[in-house]
Amino acid sequence: MRIKPIFCPIRRSSLPSNDILDHLSRLYALSDDPWNHRSSPYEALKYQATLAAIGLGPFHHALEVGCGNGTFATLLADRCETLTVMDCIPAAVALAKQALTPCPHARVIQGTAPRNLPQIRPDLVVLSEVLYFLTPADIVDLGVWLRHHATGAVVAVNWTGPTDEPLTGTEAVGLLGDVLGGGQTHHCKGYRIDLF
Repeated sequence: MRIKPIFCPIRRSSLPSNDILDHLSRLYALSDDPWNHRSSPYEALKYQATLAAIGLGPFHHALEVGCGNGTFATLLADRCETLTVMDCIPAAVALAKQALTPCPHARVIQGTAPRNLPQIRPDLVVLSEVLYFLTPADIVDLGVWLRHHATGAVVAVNWTGPTDEPLTGTEAVGLLGDVLGGGQTHHCKGYRIDLF
């Protein structure tokens, strides 16, 4: 009798579509802050709400997936003994490294989730405005990785309006919740914060 394995390996062939990668690369070619993370009052309020949901820490090793230019990572770094952030766009990685220069306990890596997730066991994972760029299969694989590697909170922040992507933020976080189990949702103006 063949026993079905409990652990579901990540499908290593999964990657963001070329259209999404090209779109994001074009945005960073036009601006070092495509979504006005540094100057937008909306982003500032969202960061405050996200930090309040996360708590003061300190966290032994936090992971931020889809760090963009590193604006949020600079706020998160003070609450972490070690911080790893990643992005799939080379220009974003370079900007995040520059932003985190004053933080020797932070490292920036280039890669895609779930394919290139580092071999760490984070006690905090932040997924802010990144899930709807992934395919449903990628989100499931990410959820499996989180179930086997994350030792603490997983915080997902998602825009609730139109995304111009195949998935909405609500649909994307719903897929993650199907893997991680019920979370706690905080509804805010224009976005939601889910804690698993």
